[in-house]
Amino acid sequence: MKNLFLILIAVSFTYALSAQSELPEYAASADKLVKKVKLDMPLEGRKYKNGTGFSLNPKLLPEMPKKVALVSFYSFDPGLTKIQNWTTSNSMYKTYHTKVTKSSAKGSSGELAVGFYLQSVEEMVSGFKDFGMDLLLPEQFLDSPAKQAAYDNFKVERAKFNEWLANLGSGSHDVIYGYMDGFKVIDVVNEPYANYTKTGGQLYTKRGNVSDAQVWVMDKCGKMVASIGGDLCEKLEVDAVVVVYFTIYSPKSGKVMLQNVNMHMFGPNPTKLPEGKTKKFNYFKGKFYVGTRLNTETLIWNVKKKDPSSNDLNFNGFENVMKAMTVRMGTYLQEGIAKGKK
Repeated sequence: MKNLFLILIAVSFTYALSAQSELPEYAASADKLVKKVKLDMPLEGRKYKNGTGFSLNPKLLPEMPKKVALVSFYSFDPGLTKIQNWTTSNSMYKTYHTKVTKSSAKGSSGELAVGFYLQSVEEMVSGFKDFGMDLLLPEQFLDSPAKQAAYDNFKVERAKFNEWLANLGSGSHDVIYGYMDGFKVIDVVNEPYANYTKTGGQLYTKRGNVSDAQVWVMDKCGKMVASIGGDLCEKLEVDAVVVVYFTIYSPKSGKVMLQNVNMHMFGPNPTKLPEGKTKKFNYFKGKFYVGTRLNTETLIWNVKKKDPSSNDLNFNGFENVMKAMTVRMGTYLQEGIAKGKK
């Protein structure tokens, strides 16, 4: 992810219902979506009573984290796709970035990140508030030069084995991240590249061939949870941080799938080491508080040659996706804390 491209684009946000996107129908009700949201974080730690393990046992958390920073919001393209160029009408100016591992990006993944963010950010903020948490945006938590520098220079740490495992099957293709101005990519992506394979000599996967399951339940990286939940929270002076990313790919030319949406929370380990001790087996200063994953597998862009309006992007429904994931996340923590107080 060495190349950074800054592109000034004019973005039109089409909120009218469109037959070209299945998302408005799929995400018509946040209440129904909540039942589909999966918990997705390592198993080790969820029930441990001594503070060890990669994930948090919410019973050990004294209260809901109050100051929560939304540190990353981005689209992820695993690279085994046919990259699309979108043309939209102009109504407002936004800046987005595209990061790609090996060559320049040609798609509009950043435009999707901008659209989904603006469609859902108010819902996220109010949803966190319902659970007693203040979700802070970059302009709020980056309130000093020191914090801005810490954020700009932050890099997710991973053990060498986990780095190799995360890239297994990636081959020589280009992995693309799209994100809006003010954010950076906090890379917690753990998509199995085997999900997105070359088909018929083309660099895209036919719809229906992508199996999508919980990807974090078996993965364990102490360095990652320590760096995000421990170091980053400490430098930003917040109680937890949240990363949102969504995976897209192209099943065929002129179509884009929203394969899944992910919301992960990391924070400091609430269980301190005994006085005089500096380390303990399987103990990390940061924790994977809760991970949520919604396997949407929904068509969000479908160009019809005889319908020029089909080229427009439609972001309706993503606010309900974020609301459902916020409810699932907040309920999990809230119920766990209540059980710990009994």
